[in-house]
Amino acid sequence: MIRINLLPGAKRGAKAGSSAASSSSSSGGGQGWIVAYVFITLATCGVLAAVYISFQGRLEEKNRVNTDLRRQITDAQANSALLEELQGKLTASHDLERIVGELRRAQLGPTRVLMEIAKILSEGAHGGPTIDPQRLDELRRDNPLAGYNAGWDSRRLWVGSFTEENRECKITGMGRTNEDVAEFLARLALSDLFQEVTLERTQAAIDTDTALPLIAFELSCKVIY
Repeated sequence: MIRINLLPGAKRGAKAGSSAASSSSSSGGGQGWIVAYVFITLATCGVLAAVYISFQGRLEEKNRVNTDLRRQITDAQANSALLEELQGKLTASHDLERIVGELRRAQLGPTRVLMEIAKILSEGAHGGPTIDPQRLDELRRDNPLAGYNAGWDSRRLWVGSFTEENRECKITGMGRTNEDVAEFLARLALSDLFQEVTLERTQAAIDTDTALPLIAFELSCKVIY
């Protein structure tokens, strides 16, 4: 009988199988680490990309807000410059209006003052000082002697000179009596065109033509126009 010993071959086969399995296991482990590394890398890149996109969006929003603020500042500065220009034009217009008014008053003022003196030295309904009737009534209620004598004969007084400089006036003239001079002063003081009427001096005089006694006077006042 022939016997065949298979044990050594079986051992060699077992060893070969064991070596192949070990090699296969080692190869599978290396591939697993590679896959895991690639996955982690991709995940990290994804997270970084998401963070970058988020910060980029916030940065763009900040830039948009800053751009709007700069535009608003520019508009405000432009409006402020326009407002200052308009304010300057308005001020210049008011100054021009004031100057024109002063020139007009300077032209018409002296004429109006002389007409007022003529009115004060006139009789009848159109004579007497220019005064608000209500104000005159109030003065007379407070003092029955206030006001002026509407029946005064204005021919009893005449003005010799009238000078005015910077609204300061000097008036000289002659009156028949002190009462006539007092009536003239009262009318001037009541007039809306005169203020601070002050009798500077009086002096007895003689009319060279009639030899009648007269009262020479000099007074000061301010004109309003």
